[in-house]
Amino acid sequence: MEVWQWALVLLAAALAAYVMGSIIWAVFDVLGEVRLNQTTRILWVLLLFAVPLLGLLAWLYTKPRLAHSGNSLRLRQTL
Repeated sequence: MEVWQWALVLLAAALAAYVMGSIIWAVFDVLGEVRLNQTTRILWVLLLFAVPLLGLLAWLYTKPRLAHSGNSLRLRQTL
């Protein structure tokens, strides 16, 4: 293999490690979210394992909306 091929392999490995780490972070973030009930947590984790990148993007999109809900502990602490 040539040098540029090794560079592509290393780049792909780094990207795969980043994506895997992001998904693991999202799973722990979902499991640690106190505003979700048990069923919703299970569904989120299943979504993250079924379609990892789409599930991760969906979680990153919905998490700020969850933080601004009416019964948010963070919102009450800032007021």
